[in-house]
This record gives sequence, structure tokens and C-alpha cells, in this order.
Amino acid sequence: MKYQWLVCKIKQQEGAVAVTLALLMIVLVGFAALSIDVGYLMVTRNELQNVADAAALAATRKLGNNYENMTKDQQLSYTCGTVENGMPCSDIITVAKEAGKANRAGQVEIEIRDSDVFIGVWDFLNADPAVDSFAAQNANPIAVRVIARRDDQANNQITTFLAGVLGIDTMAVSAVATASLSGQGTAVDGELELPVGVDGQFFENGGSCGDEIRFRPTPGSCAGWTTFDLNSNTPNMRDLIDGTATNPDMSIDDSFEYSGGQMANLFDDLLLAYKDKGFDVKADGKTAVLEDGNGEPVLGALDATVETEAVPLYDPDGNPLYYPQLPGPPQPLTARNQHIWPSTVMVYEASNCANPNQSRKTIGFAKIILTDIYSVPQQTIIGHLDCGSFSENATRSGGGAFGTLGTIPGLVQ
Repeated sequence: MKYQWLVCKIKQQEGAVAVTLALLMIVLVGFAALSIDVGYLMVTRNELQNVADAAALAATRKLGNNYENMTKDQQLSYTCGTVENGMPCSDIITVAKEAGKANRAGQVEIEIRDSDVFIGVWDFLNADPAVDSFAAQNANPIAVRVIARRDDQANNQITTFLAGVLGIDTMAVSAVATASLSGQGTAVDGELELPVGVDGQFFENGGSCGDEIRFRPTPGSCAGWTTFDLNSNTPNMRDLIDGTATNPDMSIDDSFEYSGGQMANLFDDLLLAYKDKGFDVKADGKTAVLEDGNGEPVLGALDATVETEAVPLYDPDGNPLYYPQLPGPPQPLTARNQHIWPSTVMVYEASNCANPNQSRKTIGFAKIILTDIYSVPQQTIIGHLDCGSFSENATRSGGGAFGTLGTIPGLVQ
């Protein structure tokens, strides 16, 4: 009898405990539902990010491919979407959409809307994590931004598994990616025709588009000789100049041995290569005097009998220049137009333009338009930095801002 009161008290609390447990079960199920559905949301978002990345890279590669198939003038005047160039923005958008359909997120094929593909530029010089460095524009674009969605605008929100207990039946998620072309970061086998590199200090000192570059190479000239992956000697350099040997495939961060010095016995070889590999241009300094059936400039110096606009050329001291014509005596450069040799060179890490007698890391590539090569006694290579063009080859981006862009993009966001 003395425990009867206690038994009655316990029986009175059983209902309260049952209610409390029921409420706790709802809360626990709710937390379990959130953890499961939030986890699924994150997985779907990661999949959407992969879709956006793939679409942005594919679309920007299409843009790079467009540039590969243009002349320099077409590249500089390219406005995506104009009828004249025959390469509308819709082609780039189509590639992004096809990349979306080829991937899934949350077990659904992703349809990328036209309005979620943005073509424009990425500001590398002023990139700031706190500021959006992308700007949409059709003139001279180098970047593509893509938004992949599972929301009310496209592909429907994802359906929850258990969160409906808390009144959450669907959840929206999206992902953004931006890819851009940037400084040329790789070079293909045989692309570099000169066994020289340019010191990055030239650019740090303010070297920019159109600036004249003079290098021998010697200490202080911001340049150095290199044989890439061959032994550093004159015969190997000569083989590179005449095309018997070629540079290997290379990319930024590769290191090569460089050397300074006059290398006087190489300048006759350089002069012959300049005569053979260059081509004559009209007074505008860029339009080829002679073109083949495909519209490509005819390589090699014009014969003295070819009549073109007379463009007298003089050296820095005011003396008339003579055409390196063999055999026979040199001919004054007044019966034809300027002779040029466009060539890509490596840019190596800045070293104050000192004698580069050591291994130097590659930080990018630049295009030089050679306009003169002097043999003994001047022993000088003269050209100017060419900017705004894209590599003629399928080369990756990622190099420094040295005037030439690669055509295979990288993700920047």
C-alpha cells in the first residue's frame, strides 16, 4: 500500500512522456531529413558545377577555334555575332548547350538557356576576388560565362526525400563557371624558329605592343640564346635556325639553359633564314605583296625584278638598307617593300636583363615581327612586339600577358 501512491504518479506521467517522445521524433526526423536532403542538394550542386565548367570550357574553346581560323586583321576586328565574319555568337551558345545536355545533375539532363550563356572578357590585370572581373561584350571577346540551373527557370527544382516533413518539398540550386583565353602558355613542336628567348624584365620595364626589340643577344639586351633541350653549342643552334632541329612541345614552368655572347658566326645563318622564311609586305607593313592560292603570304624574299611600291628603308643611323640577296651584289631596299619574319619566342623569368648564363624558367611566349637582322659587325636582331593576336596553333592559355593569346582556355571562376 505504501508504494501505491508512487505507481499512480508514474502512470499519470506516461501520457506526457509519450507526447514528448512524439515531438522529439518529429524533430529528429526533421534533422535527419535535412541532413539527407541537404547532402543531396550539395551533390547536385557539385554536378551542376561540373556541367557549368564543361560548358564554359567548351564554349570558350569554340571561341578560340574561331580565332585560330582568322587572319590577324580579322582577329582584331572580330565582333561576335556580326554577319560579315560568319561566326555568330549562336555557334558558341550552341556548344555550351550541347555540353550541358551531355551531362546530368540530380539524374536530370541539364538544359542550359541561351540567356544563361554570357560572352565577354575577363580582366586579368585587375582581378579581385571581391569584384566580378567578367564583363559581357561582343567585341573581341575572350571569355564565356555559363550558369547551370535546377530551379524554377530551368530543369525544375530538385525534389526532397524527407524534408517534406518540415514543409520543404523542393529546393533550388545553381552553379556558375567562367572560362577565358589568356596569354599563350604552351608552344607546339617546331613553333619557335629562333634559338633565343626574351627576358621578362623587358615587359616589367614597360615593354608593350609595337615596341621595338633589339637583341644580339648580349648582356643588357634583355635576351639570351637557347638550344631548348639540346646541348648548348653552335652546331645545335645552327640546326635550329635552318630547321634541321626543332623545339620540343613546351609550356610555362619548363626550364631551359640560356647563354649570352655575340655568337657572331650564327648571324649569317640568321640572315639566310630571315631571307628564306620572311615575306615582303606592302607599305602598310602587314599586307603580303604576293599570296598563294589560299591567301597565305609567299615566303622568301622577292626577286629584284618584282616591281612594287618603292619604300626606302634606312638603318638607325640614316644609312640606306640593302636587301640580303644571294647570289650577287646586295640590292638597295627601294625597289620593293618591307621584308618581315613573324616568329614566336619564349619569355623567361625576369633577371634584370643580365647575362642569362644559367637555367631559366619559361613564363610565357611572345610574337616578334622581325624587320631586320644585321650580321657582322652589328650582330643585331631587330623587331617589334606584336600584340592582340592569337597563336596559329592550338596552344593552351595560362602564360603571362606578353601580347599573344592561347586558344585553349582555362577556368578563371
